Amino acid sequence: MPLIQWDETMSVGMDELDDQHRELIDLINETYAAIQRHDEPLMTSLIDKMRDYSVVHFRAEEAILRSCDYPGSDVHAGQHRAFEDKVADFRRDMFVKTNLSQVFIFLSRWLTNHIMHEDRKFILWLPETDDKGA
Repeated sequence: MPLIQWDETMSVGMDELDDQHRELIDLINETYAAIQRHDEPLMTSLIDKMRDYSVVHFRAEEAILRSCDYPGSDVHAGQHRAFEDKVADFRRDMFVKTNLSQVFIFLSRWLTNHIMHEDRKFILWLPETDDKGA
């Protein structure tokens, strides 16, 4: 059973963004499983997945926020750049200063602080759609 399971309290109400947030939860669970197995060699793949996730998700989310004229879009984008910078640090320092536990803690905090708090701030700015959740 995964450590973290998606539930509707995590939803921002757009399938595209919610699906991408589910990918982050999958990545957190994959990292946790690697820690349990002491599978440090998997770290390269996990960090690369973090980078790939951020490129796709952040660009999509930022485009949506700009199209909705969300007033906090620049600050939100800055938080995304900080995530990307941290992933670059992990990649650069891999096997020297970075370990799977640090990656797991970072991703878990990102889920809690960014998705559960920051992303929820823009829900009211999103266009009304049939796929909008709670």
